[in-house]
Amino acid sequence: MSEHTYQVIIIGAGPSGIACALKLKAANIDFLLIDGSTPGGKVNIAPRVDNYPGHKEIPGPDLAFVFFQRLMDAGISICGETVSSLTLENDKFSVKTGSNIYFSDFIYIASGTKERKVGLEKEDELLGHGLSYCALCDGHFFKGKEICVIGGGNSALKEAIHLSHLASKLFIVHRRNQFRGSEKLVEELREKDNVVILTPFIPLEIIGEDRVEGLKIKNVETSEERIINVDGLFPLVGQIPNTQFIKIDNVIDEYGTIPVNKEHESNVKHLYAGGDVLPRNIRQIYLAEHDGMVAASNIIEAIKGE
Repeated sequence: MSEHTYQVIIIGAGPSGIACALKLKAANIDFLLIDGSTPGGKVNIAPRVDNYPGHKEIPGPDLAFVFFQRLMDAGISICGETVSSLTLENDKFSVKTGSNIYFSDFIYIASGTKERKVGLEKEDELLGHGLSYCALCDGHFFKGKEICVIGGGNSALKEAIHLSHLASKLFIVHRRNQFRGSEKLVEELREKDNVVILTPFIPLEIIGEDRVEGLKIKNVETSEERIINVDGLFPLVGQIPNTQFIKIDNVIDEYGTIPVNKEHESNVKHLYAGGDVLPRNIRQIYLAEHDGMVAASNIIEAIKGE
């Protein structure tokens, strides 16, 4: 296993990590940007992004490419490895991947989130067999078929709108009568002839052995149970912070997020964080970028002050 040392290591190449990298590059700081996934993070799987500065509306993958192009224009490369652990020994951070160990004095964590599972039996087993967590990635497999989305937040509603253009019929199952997402998005879905909104229902069981054939649901007010026959199932019930690789005490809170101060430094000195790993209610691309720039500014100041 090879060992390498940098002044700063950025974990995550979404909008926050990219913004941090650009500012560090401009300051001529020696850093490593590492991410085992696609540059742009969750932006890649957003069917559309509304009102990002400079774009009234833009497909997520197109905006992700804009971010990637910024890196290329700045001459910044991405280390395409997945981080398995982050530890701290003798005031030196150690980032381990499958084939390398990287050391640094400063860390910026911008690793984002991953999909929260509903917790149904067969959920893992049928992933890729009619079940998906990404409408933009896999929606085209279900063109002309009946699909179900589970969830009521903005992400679920936006992905449901994308799927409504593909499905012969689209069911939306949500546990409350009121949606957490934008009322504008809800109204857009209500106006579609092929969309059926089922509230307040919870999912009970995925029907099908080798692939998804339906979903058993239950009305939480009346206890009525019914089965909807669908070919595709998209559980979109939120995200959980991608922080499981952190093996340092006093960094992660009870929710898996990373509390930081106004400088975006965590409870551990020289360990910074930003983007969707922070404990905030509003998650927006511009906020993630702001986090990255603030953290980078404070890292640069700390390095120059040493």
